[in-house]
Amino acid sequence: MTINGLSLSLSNMTTAVEETPLADVEALVLGRYGKSVRCTRISCERDELFHVFSVDGLQYILRMSNPADDHATIDMQIQALAWLAERAPHIPVPLLIASPSGETSFEAKVGDNPRRIIWMTSFLDGLALPKSVSSQAQLRNIGISLAELGLALRGFNHPGADRVLAWDIQQAAACREMLPSTQHADGNKPWDLVRAGFDYFDEVVYSRLINMRSQVVHADFNPHNILMDEGRHDEVSGILDFGDMVATQLINDIAIAASYHTNGDHPLSKVAEMLGAYHRVLPLLLEEVDLLYDLIITRLCTAIAITEFRARLYPANRHYILKNTGVAWYGLQRLAQVSRADAQSILRKACNLE
Repeated sequence: MTINGLSLSLSNMTTAVEETPLADVEALVLGRYGKSVRCTRISCERDELFHVFSVDGLQYILRMSNPADDHATIDMQIQALAWLAERAPHIPVPLLIASPSGETSFEAKVGDNPRRIIWMTSFLDGLALPKSVSSQAQLRNIGISLAELGLALRGFNHPGADRVLAWDIQQAAACREMLPSTQHADGNKPWDLVRAGFDYFDEVVYSRLINMRSQVVHADFNPHNILMDEGRHDEVSGILDFGDMVATQLINDIAIAASYHTNGDHPLSKVAEMLGAYHRVLPLLLEEVDLLYDLIITRLCTAIAITEFRARLYPANRHYILKNTGVAWYGLQRLAQVSRADAQSILRKACNLE
């Protein structure tokens, strides 16, 4: 989409695909990978995703990209997984499955959709974070996992990462244009907090953020992309979905992760636990830590703006689009109860930067 002359990617959440018959998917896997399998469909917002069960007992994930997806963005995901497998095999990310001819991805027309890029990865066992039992140790391990991933991605570069992505915190100013007008805004929601968040980003945050260190990051460490060990809920067993990877400021990665954890006794208690562990693995600078509170707020404002905007565009899918927006509204209202000075003090203390 284009806002104020800026072409802004929403990770292609506006182009639908036709459901591919499972029999066609199974035939594709047999023909390309030489595996007799049974497939089930996994709900996915923009691609087609399948859980693949092989007759030899192994399990895989097959992804058929959205036909409108930029090929460079897809290749970035694939190359990032290859990079991590080679340089950081201890990090629990999906492994690429090559065909007998050595292909890790290919283009094919399956079903009624146009030709698409298709690739298969290993299946990661684990319990989605929201279904696990939360603990301080779990929060610390989430922080450690994100930091290790950030360290492992240092030096990784790809043209697909140099994109203007609406979810990227540094693009927040453009997302302001998605807000409803005052007269059309739902009066039961605190839109004043969202506008205030964007105002502060424009006036103060952006000029400080833009000069901070940058690299390619995961950029979507939300609870549904984190798997925990089913027997030990403190241990991270899987990191999923690299589709929002982008070259941006490093501090944005932890801000995104932190935005989902404002539900502690204090709005920043869980964030501080996660941040402290992250900092011990990948040390942050004082100026990064001092900006984190406002970056979390900016992320929440961005999430609200994008999802509420899309819900207005596609009212038939409103319930699905807004399924996680309540968490963002909750987090924004909780953080509004914390002064900037207190937030900076708490986060500095978590990193021993007082």
